[in-house]
Amino acid sequence: MRTQQFGGEMRRHPEGIPWCSAVLTAVNILVFLACQAEGDILYPEGAFSILYLIRNGEYYRLVTAMFLHADISHLANNMILLYFGGEIVEKTMGKVRYLILFFLSGICGNLLSAVYELSTGGFYESIGASGAVFGLVGALFYLVLAKKGRAAGISVQRMLLMIALSLYSGFQSVMVNNAAHLGGLLGGFILAFLLCHVGRLPEERFRRTV
Repeated sequence: MRTQQFGGEMRRHPEGIPWCSAVLTAVNILVFLACQAEGDILYPEGAFSILYLIRNGEYYRLVTAMFLHADISHLANNMILLYFGGEIVEKTMGKVRYLILFFLSGICGNLLSAVYELSTGGFYESIGASGAVFGLVGALFYLVLAKKGRAAGISVQRMLLMIALSLYSGFQSVMVNNAAHLGGLLGGFILAFLLCHVGRLPEERFRRTV
């Protein structure tokens, strides 16, 4: 997430393409290409800041900011984690839960960013999928702890190291919205716990009866 100063039962599918991760990655790439073609038209309309919510009630920005990226390196870093980290989460939790997790984690990241803006009095425009991506990392951490679907055999120590390095990299970089990273990470962990313990989805109940 880049910033700019502002005025139950798990299903596992070990084979196949992680379609949700693939589609989300493709959408982000297409939006980035559209931004490059159209100049700065999409950024002002989609970036997030608490001021947009307070002044204009533009709550859609909680989601649209997740699909905008500042440059090719920003996009590449997020998409690599989205696809390969998301693949494990998607195949372990299922597509519906995965999509719920992705979007709510991104919203959690932006909401914590909004709280940080209000608490510091510094207002920023934020863009990037990293809040949602950190949500996938948080979810994966929960799955590793709970050993849901064995979570690709990743150890707790490896997950802790990955989280620590990811957070450290953000805090060492400039123009990075670390509040969104933390919000996404915590949101993803909590959401994974809740989604893993809710009742079976309707299609799962149906399959049980036939």
